[in-house]
Amino acid sequence: MPALAGNDKGYKWTVLLIACMGSVMGPLDSTIVSVTLPTISQDLVMDYTTSVWVPTSYLAVTAALLLSMGRLSDMRGRKPIYVSGFAVFALGSLLCSLAQDGGQLIAFRALQGVGAAALMATSPALITDAFPPQERGKALGINAMSVYIGLSLGPPLGAFLTEELGWRAIFWVNIPIAAAVIVLAQWKIARPSASMNGARFDLAGASSFAVALVAFLIALTFGESRGWLSAFTLGLLFVAASLLLAFVVTEKRLGRRALFQLDLVTRNRLFAAGNLSALLNYTSYFGVSFILSFYLQRVLDLDLYATGMILLSMPAVMSLLSPISGWASDRIGSRTLASAGMFIMAAGLLLMSTLSTTSSAVEVTAYFVILGMGMGLFATPNTSAIMGCVERDRLGVASGTLSTMRTVGQSMSLAIMGALIATATSTELVSALFMGAPLPSGTADADFVAGMALAFRVAAGIAVAGAVTSLARGAAPPCPPGRTP
Repeated sequence: MPALAGNDKGYKWTVLLIACMGSVMGPLDSTIVSVTLPTISQDLVMDYTTSVWVPTSYLAVTAALLLSMGRLSDMRGRKPIYVSGFAVFALGSLLCSLAQDGGQLIAFRALQGVGAAALMATSPALITDAFPPQERGKALGINAMSVYIGLSLGPPLGAFLTEELGWRAIFWVNIPIAAAVIVLAQWKIARPSASMNGARFDLAGASSFAVALVAFLIALTFGESRGWLSAFTLGLLFVAASLLLAFVVTEKRLGRRALFQLDLVTRNRLFAAGNLSALLNYTSYFGVSFILSFYLQRVLDLDLYATGMILLSMPAVMSLLSPISGWASDRIGSRTLASAGMFIMAAGLLLMSTLSTTSSAVEVTAYFVILGMGMGLFATPNTSAIMGCVERDRLGVASGTLSTMRTVGQSMSLAIMGALIATATSTELVSALFMGAPLPSGTADADFVAGMALAFRVAAGIAVAGAVTSLARGAAPPCPPGRTP
């Protein structure tokens, strides 16, 4: 256990509780908005282009700042970054609830994204700092369970609050939770002496990475509607590629002073393979819930309650398995569990590709459970392996990198699946799918199901690729310098 914890055996569990609160908030706020977006759009008179930026601004800013927040937590300490993140998140939530038009809401959602980046980048690092290696997998498993609880609570809580109190209430719920966690964190989390007091923040690297990632995510988000070969999309991709190249050159020149030390990838095979597997994992599965929500309501004609119960099956299984797989990874290692999880996910996605216009709710639930089993086996062992293979003074960078892979993978999943469905239907139907708008006239359920099947088959292939990269990580390396064995 790190020295800052002293001999207080309950300290690590207090840190875990505080970190889990942050891990709940980010996913909760990303999913709680999705179910209420049509209501918000109608109330604030937003068209599709404006409405899609409500979730996109939050996701893009979060992804762009994760590495920076992770690096800052290494330089200035986990506690101040984490507490500041909650404060900014609460302020953004309050301002979102007061927004009077689409532009204001988008700007305030971006502010929320700044706070969410600080929370997501530091939570795993706080836990890894507080727990010894032999308990790390169990602790990170509990933290992963809190992420899935946040994902699960978002849609039903958003629907309930919107129905009872109006859409602005979905942002009020964040404020008292944030206040409680800030007080608890200030009171309980020890602040170690900074190990990098003389280090300068890599502003050039942070700026080039942030702009490159935002440009890439904008291109993915609007590529289908604007055209993948349009000047708009190609221009954004060119900007993203150019700035990413500038980022790599800058980081190579700065070495250990860089925002992201490239040797983590070039000299640490486990770190590189684990993060690539995480990117492929989220790319393969994140868009499934959005697509199945449409399929269940529009094709199988199920009501909102039945749809919600089916969609809860995957995160429920993930929540149950995550601590178990974390405990198991402490004993048998991460490689076998994580790789098996990705293969199981591929099997679940292939089964989903067989769904038709006459499939039953039981079939969908069974396939969803299989997908949840795979995800539950993969996530915690993979996270534990990544966080356990770097030095203590780079835990923030490791945590930020992993969170970046997750956020980018989520964006890519939605973009790829939406584009594949559009090949069998139309861009108008894809817009209706994600916005909850009325279906275009003449759209056949069979066309959508065919596009859905194609999307799930491609997703299964991505999952298999993730399993291969997971297997390629090799055996766990010796405990890094500066870490307690």
